[in-house]
Amino acid sequence: MAKLTSGASTEKFWDAKLETQSRQEWDELKLVLLKKHLRHAYEGSPYYRHSFDQAKVHPDKIKTLIDIQYFPTIEKKLIRERQEAVLPFGDLLAVPERDVVYISTSSGSTGIPTASPFTAQDFEDWIDYEARQFYSSGLRPEDRYCHALNFSLFVGGPCVLGAQKVGALTIHAGTIPS
Repeated sequence: MAKLTSGASTEKFWDAKLETQSRQEWDELKLVLLKKHLRHAYEGSPYYRHSFDQAKVHPDKIKTLIDIQYFPTIEKKLIRERQEAVLPFGDLLAVPERDVVYISTSSGSTGIPTASPFTAQDFEDWIDYEARQFYSSGLRPEDRYCHALNFSLFVGGPCVLGAQKVGALTIHAGTIPS
């Protein structure tokens, strides 16, 4: 299984293997990961198992990336409803609750705040995605990153930690409304 995280790099790419793949290799990786994540959701989440079964789809039936169209989707309203029905995370969680190490919530500006639970691996992957984005944009260890948006720790935390993972000095000045 391909690993999506790499760590700090002094090269042109944050993760040269991942970032220089051919289109075919990239599509193959996406298919492997799609199957993995759909299977994980099906096996770990009562909601997703029921939802997939009702739609008569199964993760093992995925043959191409286009097959994702047959799987049911969710939206924020449904996430909120499920979280209210089965506290605290609803029946969407696909890992044991004890594996959740980080919870962020939305501000609630469009209604009830929505909880987003993360495992340690989820959080590390998120930080690495942020680091890769910063690195590909030219941020390097000798640079400074000023985080001047009011995103708090919901999305601001991993963003700042991604810049720190690159090695940049981070400055928190989060007073500008998002």
